[in-house]
Amino acid sequence: MKLLLRSGVLAAACAMALTTLPAPAADTQLTAEVASSVRPPFEQFVKIYESKHKGSTIAAKYLGGGVIQADVEADSPIDIVVVGKNQTDKLTAHINAPVAVLTNREVLLVRRGNPAKITGLKDLAKPGVKVGMANGAGSAVGTLARAVLKKGADDPALGADFPVKVRQNSPVYFDKLQSEEEVMTGLEKGEADVAIGFVSSVDPSKFQAIPIPPQYNVDSVYYIFIPKSAKNATAAQDMIALMSSKQGQTILHSHRYLPPPK
Repeated sequence: MKLLLRSGVLAAACAMALTTLPAPAADTQLTAEVASSVRPPFEQFVKIYESKHKGSTIAAKYLGGGVIQADVEADSPIDIVVVGKNQTDKLTAHINAPVAVLTNREVLLVRRGNPAKITGLKDLAKPGVKVGMANGAGSAVGTLARAVLKKGADDPALGADFPVKVRQNSPVYFDKLQSEEEVMTGLEKGEADVAIGFVSSVDPSKFQAIPIPPQYNVDSVYYIFIPKSAKNATAAQDMIALMSSKQGQTILHSHRYLPPPK
């Protein structure tokens, strides 16, 4: 009888122990906000990361820099951010140390065949030419495009009123756009004859590139960082290591990005 009693107590204790053990840790789900101009390579990085971290996933949003800046300033629970220097420099109080991973450069983009016969920057000011650029308030890529126009205004060959003429040639369609991706969609749809965009957006199946001379051009450095509000900061470190590694830099170079500054 005592043996049976002890066995019953032991069985009950084991059952209780099983019910009170902590549940297995849930798979890690990271969130990322990434400048839309970096979407193609970042999608590759997500696949690599997830293949090396079985059970972990990254949910990425591809947005304009101004939108990303506002989200980080609001201390939203974002684990990984990739955005340009203009935004990164304004977010130092909200982020951990940023790491430069790439440099992008401005270029003129036209649809294949160049139906408007754009030959260079001067053509953007011609009457009737439709110029695509992100004109939404706070747009990071729009700020860079306007910096190109401002440099053009310093050249007597283009004239001090060059930026005004070009902005007047930008259709209403672009008035509220924030991201590079949105501008490229407008160009592809025929809403513009030419767009001021990034060299990384040169998709030979859709667009042709017309270089912008160095004296007018603007380089933009992009950083990856972990906001202080991140919920999965330790897991996010591996994405920083991946993008800044030799493998990561090779991937970025294959997408026409330039190396980050040393």
